[in-house]
Amino acid sequence: MARSKSNDKQVFTCEQTHQLNYFSHLYNKNEDVEKFLRRSCATGTIDKKTHIEVFKLIEEELGYPIP
Repeated sequence: MARSKSNDKQVFTCEQTHQLNYFSHLYNKNEDVEKFLRRSCATGTIDKKTHIEVFKLIEEELGYPIP
Protein backbone atom coordinates (compact mmCIF):
# COMPACT_ATOMS: atom_id res chain seq x y z
CA MET A 1 0.00 0.00 0.00
CA ALA A 2 1.36 3.40 -0.91
CA ARG A 3 0.72 6.66 0.88
CA SER A 4 -1.92 8.88 -0.66
CA LYS A 5 -0.69 12.45 -0.39
CA SER A 6 -4.25 13.64 -0.94
CA ASN A 7 -4.99 12.31 2.57
CA ASP A 8 -2.25 14.37 4.24
CA LYS A 9 -4.71 17.06 5.34
CA GLN A 10 -7.22 14.59 6.76
CA VAL A 11 -7.57 14.46 10.52
CA PHE A 12 -6.30 11.42 12.38
CA THR A 13 -8.94 10.06 14.73
CA CYS A 14 -7.80 7.40 17.17
CA GLU A 15 -11.25 5.84 17.46
CA GLN A 16 -11.10 4.85 13.79
CA THR A 17 -9.02 1.68 13.84
CA HIS A 18 -8.70 1.67 10.05
CA GLN A 19 -6.45 4.72 10.38
CA LEU A 20 -4.11 2.83 12.73
CA ASN A 21 -4.06 -0.02 10.21
CA TYR A 22 -3.38 2.40 7.32
CA PHE A 23 -0.37 3.93 9.07
CA SER A 24 0.90 0.56 10.25
CA HIS A 25 0.79 -0.83 6.71
CA LEU A 26 2.62 2.17 5.30
CA TYR A 27 5.51 1.31 7.62
CA ASN A 28 5.38 -2.41 6.72
CA LYS A 29 3.52 -3.30 9.92
CA ASN A 30 6.48 -2.07 11.97
CA GLU A 31 5.84 -2.88 15.65
CA ASP A 32 7.61 0.29 16.82
CA VAL A 33 5.27 2.43 14.73
CA GLU A 34 2.19 0.56 15.89
CA LYS A 35 3.21 0.86 19.55
CA PHE A 36 3.96 4.55 19.06
CA LEU A 37 0.55 5.14 17.49
CA ARG A 38 -1.30 3.25 20.22
CA ARG A 39 0.64 4.99 22.99
CA SER A 40 0.11 8.39 21.36
CA CYS A 41 -3.61 7.69 21.04
CA ALA A 42 -3.81 6.66 24.69
CA THR A 43 -2.22 9.96 25.75
CA GLY A 44 -4.16 12.00 23.19
CA THR A 45 -0.97 13.23 21.51
CA ILE A 46 -1.99 12.48 17.93
CA ASP A 47 -5.77 12.57 18.12
CA LYS A 48 -7.16 15.25 15.79
CA LYS A 49 -3.79 15.96 14.14
CA THR A 50 -3.51 15.86 10.37
CA HIS A 51 -2.00 12.80 8.74
CA ILE A 52 1.11 14.75 7.71
CA GLU A 53 1.58 15.90 11.31
CA VAL A 54 1.45 12.27 12.46
CA PHE A 55 3.97 11.26 9.76
CA LYS A 56 6.30 14.02 10.95
CA LEU A 57 5.96 12.91 14.59
CA ILE A 58 6.85 9.35 13.59
CA GLU A 59 9.88 10.66 11.74
CA GLU A 60 10.98 12.85 14.67
CA GLU A 61 10.32 10.31 17.42
CA LEU A 62 11.29 7.06 15.72
CA GLY A 63 13.55 8.17 12.88
CA TYR A 64 11.50 6.51 10.13
CA PRO A 65 11.21 8.61 6.98
CA ILE A 66 7.80 9.66 5.72
CA PRO A 67 6.65 6.98 3.27
